[in-house]
Amino acid sequence: MTLPNVFLIGAPKCGTTSLASWLGEHPDGYLSIPKESYFWAADYPRMRAHYGFETRAAYEALYASPEAQRAAVRVDGSTTYLYSQTAVPDIAAAVSEPRFVVAIRNPVDLLVSYHRTQLVALNETEGDFATAWRRSLDGGLPATDPLDPKLLDYPLVGRLGAAVGRLLETVPDERVHVVLFDDLASDPGGTWQALTAFLGIDAQPEPSFDVHNASNKTARSAALRRLTHRPPDMLAAPIRRLRQWSRTTGNPLVAATKAQMWRSAETPQLSAEIRAEVAAHLGPDVDRLAELLERDLSLWATARR
Repeated sequence: MTLPNVFLIGAPKCGTTSLASWLGEHPDGYLSIPKESYFWAADYPRMRAHYGFETRAAYEALYASPEAQRAAVRVDGSTTYLYSQTAVPDIAAAVSEPRFVVAIRNPVDLLVSYHRTQLVALNETEGDFATAWRRSLDGGLPATDPLDPKLLDYPLVGRLGAAVGRLLETVPDERVHVVLFDDLASDPGGTWQALTAFLGIDAQPEPSFDVHNASNKTARSAALRRLTHRPPDMLAAPIRRLRQWSRTTGNPLVAATKAQMWRSAETPQLSAEIRAEVAAHLGPDVDRLAELLERDLSLWATARR
């Protein structure tokens, strides 16, 4: 039995796809296909079922190849784990000395980008971030059936201090490595050096440092997106199998076909007023995060981008 030993657990929209891809390019690294299985997030059961990895056998199959077994670093990149109440404790119980990588950024910017991904994932229906944020503050949900209500709890997703604090209460500090998006963007080489040192692998060869998974796309066809991700009951089983195959195959034709299903979209922008509102709400949590990391995050508390 081969399991991953490095868990890139979030936060979403903070550079995790880039970090995972860089590690997957390394001769000593192996990144599962797909990057996110959500297996250990047992408190997000519909997500696990939707993406096809609710069983231990299906999960272990992601790391059963000779390439995975030879790798010194086997990566699970499921960002839901940072917010799950069960994932990290269950990983710590099942995996010998797992290591956790956490990527974080200004939570206001995180939430703007994250809101876009929830629209694409069909968990969200409200296109205006400010309206969705204020609805979430009141405990409301969109007029749809999200895979899990917690995915639409924007204050929960933005409270990185609480999430990192919970992680550090469960896992020894020396097994946790935090990457700030600010550092990732301004100094990818230095970020890579620190990450490889933490993982105990050679920093050479360096990856391409390409940016991955930017929030600048949307579905070309809303109807096709709904058919493949929220199919009618009579089609749910075969479409789920097709979706699962498309996520795990390395077939370049499939990749090219999937790429054609997207079109470019403008990067979401916020008014100064809503930025200030969100920053003020999350300010105490940012202070807690700064204390945990011993980093000056004072600029995050401002309304500036």
